[in-house]
Amino acid sequence: MKKAGLFITALSVLTSMATGSAYANENKQYHAGSVQPQTSTSPITVPLVQAPYRTNLAYSVGVDAYIYGYTLVEMARTMQQFTEKTPLNTFHHDKLLADASFKDFVKPNNDTLYSTAWLDLSKGPQVLSYPTIARYFTLQMMDAYSNSFKYIGGSNLDDYKGGKVVIVGPNWEGKLPGNVEVIRAPTDMLWILGRTFVNGEKDLPNVYNIQTGYTLAPLDVNQKPGAIDLPKIESADFGDPSKFYPLLAQLMKLNPPPQRDEAFLSKLEFIRLDYQAGTFHANNDPVVWEGLTKAVKDAKEIIKNSISILQRPNNGNWRVNNERVGIYDTYYLNRAMVAMHGIGANTPEEAVYASTRVDDGGTPLVGQKKYVIHFEKEQIPPTKSFWSLSLYNFENHFIDNELDRYSIGDRTEGLKYNEDGSLDIFIQSTPPKGKETNWLPSPSSTTAPNFSLVVRIYTPDEPLQKKNTFVIPAIKVVNE
Repeated sequence: MKKAGLFITALSVLTSMATGSAYANENKQYHAGSVQPQTSTSPITVPLVQAPYRTNLAYSVGVDAYIYGYTLVEMARTMQQFTEKTPLNTFHHDKLLADASFKDFVKPNNDTLYSTAWLDLSKGPQVLSYPTIARYFTLQMMDAYSNSFKYIGGSNLDDYKGGKVVIVGPNWEGKLPGNVEVIRAPTDMLWILGRTFVNGEKDLPNVYNIQTGYTLAPLDVNQKPGAIDLPKIESADFGDPSKFYPLLAQLMKLNPPPQRDEAFLSKLEFIRLDYQAGTFHANNDPVVWEGLTKAVKDAKEIIKNSISILQRPNNGNWRVNNERVGIYDTYYLNRAMVAMHGIGANTPEEAVYASTRVDDGGTPLVGQKKYVIHFEKEQIPPTKSFWSLSLYNFENHFIDNELDRYSIGDRTEGLKYNEDGSLDIFIQSTPPKGKETNWLPSPSSTTAPNFSLVVRIYTPDEPLQKKNTFVIPAIKVVNE
């Protein structure tokens, strides 16, 4: 019954997202009658006969608003974590590949060094420079809603020659140099997530040299420093309607939503969320508040448990991200799921992701078992750059292991192929005798499920980007 209820709720959420104008019209009736917009801290008087209906309506709108706004709040929380160590409009360059201690965001890769910058464009444009680079790299630009609106590098081959661009905010007007590319960001809050390929620990100094060429500078030296004024966002705020909805209102004022969201935005009036003013006033309406309290709890579960919508099946037990990743349009649930399970994901043109938590029999992966994934020669992931296989714990972070190996792939030093060109990768908690070069360590815990696997294919061949033409081999138990 619980699963059925969640399914019905999810369907109602998706349906209601398309009927925002109806809610807005009904809400005007409340304002014309005995229910008035809240302009003070005094309680709102509501006829009792309306209470059940209004609670249910507040619940429905509250679920939609939570799903819509989850990514925006999570992006801001990630920004705040970053700016505790690095100012806005400044690059931070990682110097070590992500390992078990990396907790900045979920499902990091272990193939590249990250170069990260959060921008505040409200004070003026920023000039981004990058050097000539003879290896895979990307500078992914995401707006406040996590849409990847621009890439430098990756599949854009001309960018490897180096260059300079001016990034301006959505409403900025002024004079710009005539010989520089201009990128207009959809929001003033912007995340640049850079990735530069590293071929193992010995290659790190070479990447450091490249990172020094990633720079940001104000277009006008007299520009004020970046500043995004928000209260401290904690993980617990995502489960507290008195914290989440006010944060959402403030963030929507700072980062006005696109016009395409107008149908959804018309519903927010009913739960007293004014995104244009950045205010939220439902706290003193107990009938609405009852619906919102339940909405936060259920919406969070909907996001957590709807991951299958985001992925298409591949070989029964692998799931590959569909084309609605990286740029989300009005697919708000997709956007929220990525923010929860792997924020900052690339578009399919730049990387294809496949994941699994089960073996070929559908049994959850556990540490006490030994597994192998066998790639026939024609099953080696098709890519213009490289591919890797990574292992994560149930919280989507790397797992500490004696080899300090968190991913394995075609660039792994010493990787051994079979005589016929096929490849075996062994996944277990103890070293496979004589096959250590092809070993991806798993945890020793026996509690199921306790780890997942992710295949990343960088700049994949075109047929793989939007079609399910590539089959990833199943994970099989090794019988000894």
